[in-house]
Amino acid sequence: MAPLATPRAASSSTGTGGDTATRILDATLAAMADYGIARLSLEDVAKRAGLSRQTVYRYFPSKGVLLEATVLREEQIFLANMTSAADRHRELEPALRAAIEAAMRTGQDHVVLNRLMATEPTALVALVAGDSGPVLSAARQALEEILGGWLPKAPKARLTMAADAVARLLVSYVVNPPADPPAQVAGRLAQLLVHGLPRAT
Repeated sequence: MAPLATPRAASSSTGTGGDTATRILDATLAAMADYGIARLSLEDVAKRAGLSRQTVYRYFPSKGVLLEATVLREEQIFLANMTSAADRHRELEPALRAAIEAAMRTGQDHVVLNRLMATEPTALVALVAGDSGPVLSAARQALEEILGGWLPKAPKARLTMAADAVARLLVSYVVNPPADPPAQVAGRLAQLLVHGLPRAT
């Protein structure tokens, strides 16, 4: 599973021929690791990326747009880890368990995420848990694709509803991780999703 644990090194983000937007996003991630969100400035991002402030503004016209783009890029890698983990299995329940565990472990190891949880939890929740933000929509899409691949005949509305519910649970568990190990939590969530609540006896 590809790690998200550390910001990308400056040498990889500022090398010749590097894509300008990627350089800016790499610099933003590094600045977030050092300063968090409140103290992050586009001037510092530009300096880290080796670009002018005007160039940064041309690609990302505001701090909010830049933060959302950075979070979305990290989320896309995050979700690729989930999909890769699920693809290693031939049955739905272990595939879901692996995907959820991959997401939780990636979140535990992410330096920027952990810094924000410790120092700016309100700002972090606004970025990752809002209905209009990039994280929930990306998580829903990835989970709907995983579920749809295993349940091709299921009604789309039900798949969307299930993906939405699991995405919200998953974001909650990543932002506020429980004491239990990720493997145990992932197993319980996958079992609940696949089998539902036990019948009363």
